[in-house]
Order: sequence, then structure tokens, then C-alpha cells
Amino acid sequence: ITGAGSRCVLNKGWCQALASAIRNCVAKSIPELGTMVAVQCTYFNKSPTSNWLVAHHQDRSIPVAAFVSACDWSGWSQKEGMTFIHGPDELLDQMIAVRLHVDDCTADNGPLRVIPGSHRAGTMSSEMIVAQCESLEEEELLVNKGGVITMRPLLIHASSKSRTIENRRVLHFLFGPMELPVGLEWRLAV
Repeated sequence: ITGAGSRCVLNKGWCQALASAIRNCVAKSIPELGTMVAVQCTYFNKSPTSNWLVAHHQDRSIPVAAFVSACDWSGWSQKEGMTFIHGPDELLDQMIAVRLHVDDCTADNGPLRVIPGSHRAGTMSSEMIVAQCESLEEEELLVNKGGVITMRPLLIHASSKSRTIENRRVLHFLFGPMELPVGLEWRLAV
């Protein structure tokens, strides 16, 4: 994989096999993951040529097969030829993200910073996210190469720019229930 990132990595056979292996491994610690399907894998690479800051936010977009007019959920969008919608809290609460670190994630190369427990408050406005960040203590997550971080999509998280010349590559897998409500279907389910 080249470049700064892509949302379409789960299209590749090797990534589908890796998603299944990760699910089986992590399900030993988080049994509910064993009943889920991988619905997306996003590749991120902070490097000397592609380095960015990510402000505090929640992940709400989920990849679906197509627009469904009967669905009244918000946030329809197209990214890299894929259709996304903002999932409701009831769905996002059931989902788990697993971040596989291809490289060491140190304090210097833009590690994930989270507000522990913030996902329990549900979807928040920008103002609510700022208030949470001001009132609660942030935690920096450092991970060795090959390590994983598991998180709920609604967990408030951010990352700084890298201050090194080393790559910081991550495969961010999103797992969800096998079926979606209101006539929606996953774009891909592994």
C-alpha cells in the first residue's frame, strides 16, 4: 500500500484474510467480536511526506452498499467511490474498531489520543466534544509494532502530527453486526 491512506483496503484478498485472523484473535479477549463481520479497513500512513493533525472527533460514518431512500439516517456521502452514512448510536454502540499497528507508535509519531469512556455519552456536537476534552483527562496510546488497539467508534479521539522521519502505519478495521436495519446492506462484509 502506498500513499497517506485509503478506505478501500478491505477489497484486497490479503486484507480480508487478515480481518478474519484479527477477529479470531481479538475475540478471545472480546467475545462479541466473534459474531461480527469486518465492514471496512482504512490504511493510514503518517510519514515525512504525508503528515497531518487529526482534531478530536468521533467516527460515525459506516460503508453501505447503496443509498436507501426509506432510510432517514443522516450523513450520506461518497468517499473513494464508496457510499457512507452516519450510523445511529444504537448501531455504533455495537461496533468495534481494531487498529493494527504496522510500525511502532511512539509519543513522537502522532499516536492516538483518546478520552477514555467518552463513547458512553453517544453522539456529541462539536461543542460537546470540546467540553469533554476540557473537562476529562486525555490518554495517549503507545503501541509496539504488531500491537492492536480496540475502541468503539464513538470514543473521542485525535492524533498530532508526527515529529519523526519514521512511518507510522496503521490498518484500522471496523467490525459490525452481520445485518443492518432499515433495508441497508454493508458494502462489503467479511
